[in-house]
Amino acid sequence: MVELYRKAGKRIEERCATLYRVLDVFAGAGGMSLGFVQTGSFEIGVAVEKNESAQATYLQNHGQTTMLSDILDITDYDLFQREHGNFDVIVGGPPCQGFSNANRQKNHIVSQNNSLVKKYVEVILNLRPKAFVMENVRMLRSDTHRFYCSLDDGFEFDRLGITKRDETICLLNTECPVADITDYVFNREVIEEIMLPDKHFYALRIFLKNTRDLTKREMTIREKGKQCIKIIAQMPARSLRVSKQFVALEQAALNAFIQLAGEETAFEQAEPLMTAYINIHRLLMHAKELLDNNIILEMGSLRSEPRGVFVDAKSYSVIDYISKRLGESYHICDDVLNAAWFGAPQLRERYIAVGLRSDLDIQSELPAAEFSADNYRTVYDAIKDLETVEPSYSIEDLEVPLSNDYQRTELTDELRNSGILRNHIATDTREVAKKRFEALGQGQNFHDLDRTLIEDTYTNPERTQNSIYLRLEYNKPSGTVTNVRKSMWIHPVLHRAISIREAARLQTFPDSFVFVGTKDSQYQQVGNAVPPIMAKAIACKLAQLLDAANQQHGGVMNGGFLDNRAAAEDDVQNTIQKHCSRNDCQEVLA
Repeated sequence: MVELYRKAGKRIEERCATLYRVLDVFAGAGGMSLGFVQTGSFEIGVAVEKNESAQATYLQNHGQTTMLSDILDITDYDLFQREHGNFDVIVGGPPCQGFSNANRQKNHIVSQNNSLVKKYVEVILNLRPKAFVMENVRMLRSDTHRFYCSLDDGFEFDRLGITKRDETICLLNTECPVADITDYVFNREVIEEIMLPDKHFYALRIFLKNTRDLTKREMTIREKGKQCIKIIAQMPARSLRVSKQFVALEQAALNAFIQLAGEETAFEQAEPLMTAYINIHRLLMHAKELLDNNIILEMGSLRSEPRGVFVDAKSYSVIDYISKRLGESYHICDDVLNAAWFGAPQLRERYIAVGLRSDLDIQSELPAAEFSADNYRTVYDAIKDLETVEPSYSIEDLEVPLSNDYQRTELTDELRNSGILRNHIATDTREVAKKRFEALGQGQNFHDLDRTLIEDTYTNPERTQNSIYLRLEYNKPSGTVTNVRKSMWIHPVLHRAISIREAARLQTFPDSFVFVGTKDSQYQQVGNAVPPIMAKAIACKLAQLLDAANQQHGGVMNGGFLDNRAAAEDDVQNTIQKHCSRNDCQEVLA
């Protein structure tokens, strides 16, 4: 399939013969790679993707590409280049959550995804491609996306002009039940002794959570009580270095767990002690997280107050980090682009940065919009032709023959490139969901349902997102495609969920692009992908810029590489040595 797109891209774009080599990291199912290949100007030499299902989909559609599993495994850059060659372009969308609500909901202070942004920057600085493309959430520019200062940062804030900001980190959002906690909360030996193993902590936490619910209490005690008693019985005695106050609280709390599990005490009597113990462990987990990530804490700032336990640190903006670190070596142009501007039937805003290496003497540019609100492509343009094609509800049924009798649009002419329809698989609709589907008109969502249809389903219906139970509108672009199975997106006129293929059409994957994996995995792969039509627009503009650099340097960028392979390798090696001298190379990232 890659060869098919390459040949078609060459005919459509009528481009010069230079073929640029790409490293796609965080490749997902391959949406970004597909868009680049479709131009006829790029080949994907290596892709990196950790998710096994996405890997399988990628290789199904990009069979000639070498697949690697984890970007964190790339540490010896000299060896990497010897094994995989040089790359003209590095593309990728490293996940980044910053100080988002998602982290707090998962009880984390430091998102482990943040290290992947730094790793992406590290890879670029060490491999020194002529260009890079970074794709990310539109809110990457916001102040919520920040890194805490770490001992592992290894670069000079002042020299680069990266601004730091004071931050207060909440380790516990309620009064600590142990008065002397600040004496040892950052003593690694002590906290590693007194912290429970993760699976034991979560078992006790879930026991407490479920026994709080009166409707679940009896069943939880009956089914999970013995497990809690067994966990507590296995706990070792504490050494003398552990605070007597902590030991006293722990013994009282564990006795409360045992007595409730054995039905020897009332929940109301046991609950305060059990809650105090779980809270202490939340605090210890947060403290260990800061230690493990080498976060720099302000001296003397640790304090325990009636409203919680706090410590101070400093942070810096993710976008400032990217622009300053890469801005030393690259001309960068960045902005928030909308996939609808480039022909996607979807309003999907993403942060895009394109960098060109400074020695190419070419300023970076982003592609200009090709569509506006007056002529955006719509859901009708993408999936109307599939309205009469019955979906499957099992991933075992993979292929549906297509007839030539269908409602044509400009977009279906682009996407309907196969006589066999694959992945036209939907979630089977239960009776309750079907009643909701039938009650909603185009453009309506969960909040438009009568209360009788949502009772006993959501704890806080008013907090449910507007994208839940959303019936799409034929005459408009869709909203941002995520995992539409979880969101329960509804077909514009049929009382069923959107299929995987229909979601893929909204993302502008052609019908010849096949997704593999479980049903939910396929939905997730589609939702996580970069729309190929948007990636193609970015790639076309980048190819123009690289071609201009090629011409400017007298056509010596043979095979897409400036001068020759040997010179490029020497150039990269010199840069690696330069970065190593500044403690940038192979840095340990927080």
